[in-house]
Amino acid sequence: MKRLMTRLLVGVAFALPMMLLATALAVAEPAPAPLQQATAENCQACHSQSHQTWQDGSHGKAATNAAFLAAWKAKGNDPTCMSCHGTGYNADTKTWAAEGVTCAACHSPINPNHPKESIPVDRSGKLCGTCHTETYFEWQASQHRQNFLACSSCHDAHATQLKTGDPASLCAKCHQTRSDNFTHTAHSEKGLTCADCHLSTLNGDPGEGHATRDHSFNVRLDTCNKCHSYQMHDPGKMHEVPPAPEPVDAMAAVVTASVTTEPKSVSPLGFALVAGLIGLAVGMVLAPWLEKTYKKNK
Repeated sequence: MKRLMTRLLVGVAFALPMMLLATALAVAEPAPAPLQQATAENCQACHSQSHQTWQDGSHGKAATNAAFLAAWKAKGNDPTCMSCHGTGYNADTKTWAAEGVTCAACHSPINPNHPKESIPVDRSGKLCGTCHTETYFEWQASQHRQNFLACSSCHDAHATQLKTGDPASLCAKCHQTRSDNFTHTAHSEKGLTCADCHLSTLNGDPGEGHATRDHSFNVRLDTCNKCHSYQMHDPGKMHEVPPAPEPVDAMAAVVTASVTTEPKSVSPLGFALVAGLIGLAVGMVLAPWLEKTYKKNK
């Protein structure tokens, strides 16, 4: 019994320092490493497919597109154009870090231990609105925004295209019932799709962000008049408008997801217990040898 108690005491003597050390290491915060700036070159090494998609899209060609270069030359190479057609624009010095909308525009800064940790990414409509100002203003007044859909819900930021081949298929992902009902209407028989009325073409020159479609998704009177203007004053075509059906909550299944690069904190208690058990075991194993050494040197 005495030997057992001696072994336990030696084990505890080993366990306590190891528990304290494990706790200290668990709660210690390493000095932050300097953040890296995302560039097309260092992203391409691992994300070659996304890089190629981006390179072929409008964002990748924002500073090399022939239409932009012609318009930029006509404005005397106004540097303020690079606030949208470049990345890292400095309004004070009128300089920019890179030409075109690069990875760093949305994915920055790179975490010091990437790829172990994800790179932060801004998927908000507000970021898109820094360049696509008129489109962002229209979207803010839409039902899509009120149901927490952002630009990236429909648009692929890398390819700068819709996430499906055509707008009707994309709309049907949320508005399936309305899409099915629409296929039996006279409008569908004439070849019209959702986008023809709910994404009507804007009048005049493209505005800020060069959008050509109205992103409020409201059907405007002039959109109807493009096809039905002759019916406005034709008594033979006048008829009573049936009551509007109850709106379908097409967004009920939409769940917003938040992504964070910050890991969840881990309690140091677990590390301390493991270290304590290891120390206890080591102490009890070494106790007989330590006891013999002690008696020998006594």
